[in-house]
Amino acid sequence: MPMLIHLALQDGFEDDEIVLRVDGSEAYRGEGITTRTQISHAADMQLEVPDRPFILEAEVPTRGVREAFDIDPRAHPNVTVSLRDGQLVAGFPERIGFV
Repeated sequence: MPMLIHLALQDGFEDDEIVLRVDGSEAYRGEGITTRTQISHAADMQLEVPDRPFILEAEVPTRGVREAFDIDPRAHPNVTVSLRDGQLVAGFPERIGFV
């Protein structure tokens, strides 16, 4: 049975295209994604994912960057993705909130 995770795009994005895939299937595509630096927030969404560990692939075609992350949605229902020093990095906070 599918479940939802909360994913937030945070630091480092500037008018970028973002593609997120869950086990190879496109789950989100956004264009013009830009970080609001005051709150480290670019976009957030709920993604439907399998009720088991899966591969989350994040790609920023506008920067030629792609990274894959192993995610266990039961252990990590909240995921953040940032672009730092030309690399995508994931974080797993207890909760995600913005001011």
